[in-house]
Amino acid sequence: MTETLTSIAKVYRTLMVALLGAMMAILFAVMCVQVFFRYGLNNSLIWAEEVCRYLLIWVSFLACGVAYQRGEIAAMRILVEALPARAAALLTLIADAAILVLLGFLVIFGWRYAVFSGGQTMPAANFIWSDVFHGEGSANLSLFWVYVSIPISMTLLAVHIVLHTLSTLKALAGGTPPTSPSELGGEP
Repeated sequence: MTETLTSIAKVYRTLMVALLGAMMAILFAVMCVQVFFRYGLNNSLIWAEEVCRYLLIWVSFLACGVAYQRGEIAAMRILVEALPARAAALLTLIADAAILVLLGFLVIFGWRYAVFSGGQTMPAANFIWSDVFHGEGSANLSLFWVYVSIPISMTLLAVHIVLHTLSTLKALAGGTPPTSPSELGGEP
């Protein structure tokens, strides 16, 4: 079972890193094109800044799960490491529970905000649709697709926390110290 979870974690991490890398490459390319147009041709692209902002929102939120899995999110582990194994596991369970409650609120209210914002369209999408693709009318791409990044990413992060909680419960039962998220994720 542990080997299966480790394999799934590695595949997930590989796919997410590839997706995040592709999104960062697109963001970088759009920024470079914008700089060229603005300073080289003295004609700024109207939509570039907005597209970069939306990509950065998605990258920032999606990267949370990968960062947690790698153990790259700031954590105060001094107390956990100073406590005996069972007390450390219990403290880790309390911390994980508090994080899950917070993530639950972020998922619920992130979804509500995404739905609330869904009535607005992305101006950048309209510019790209009409100027680049010479489409007629509006692209009708909703801001929902930008803000849904919050509940999606927080749900993915919650899965990481739940897996860590299960590992910590196993450590508590066995009287061993809790593992860090990077140890659980099979980070080399």
